[in-house]
Amino acid sequence: MKYIDLAEYIRSEVQGAPDFLIERSAREAAIEFCVKTDVYRLEPEDLQIIAKIDEYEVTVPSGTELNHIIDIYRDGKPLKPVSYTRLLEITGDGTQRAKPNSYSQRDNTVFYVAPVPDEKETLKALYSVKPSPTSTSIPDTIGREYREALVHGAIFRLQMMSGQTWSNPGAAANNKGLFDQRVGQVTREVKYGYSGGSLSVRYRAFI
Repeated sequence: MKYIDLAEYIRSEVQGAPDFLIERSAREAAIEFCVKTDVYRLEPEDLQIIAKIDEYEVTVPSGTELNHIIDIYRDGKPLKPVSYTRLLEITGDGTQRAKPNSYSQRDNTVFYVAPVPDEKETLKALYSVKPSPTSTSIPDTIGREYREALVHGAIFRLQMMSGQTWSNPGAAANNKGLFDQRVGQVTREVKYGYSGGSLSVRYRAFI
């Protein structure tokens, strides 16, 4: 689904707003929604661990960025997520090597395991992604399922713009509240489970 496809649901609340602003606001709403809910998950990826290497990347589709590492598994058993500071403590000077039992992210480009691996092995990584700032679309499974929330998020951003004919801080607060409410609901559903499970998206390049 292209972000501009949401325009027909947005225009009535922000009459006069140009399409390029509507598209930008829909993209920003989609990014925030995915960041906070972890709903945009890909199929688990086999992670090739190499001896003496503690920094790794996962594969993300064009038009996305890594959001969060949800879990890393060895034979179905999860490694422990820790803060980056704690991971540095576990790593020490890097001379102590063993099978990794912990992982952490410092940013949204790579992640790290600790202790430093002592041998080659294959782990499995489950992770979420978010649309990139230059993307023009999101998977239909997310856009259609959460259209109402994305619309509220986009309208809120537009109505908060000052000095525009469509500016409306009062209505913006209401739309922000509806967006945040849905974010909270979906976050709980994704974390604790719900009928149908969280959305997993098979790798498919899009822009």
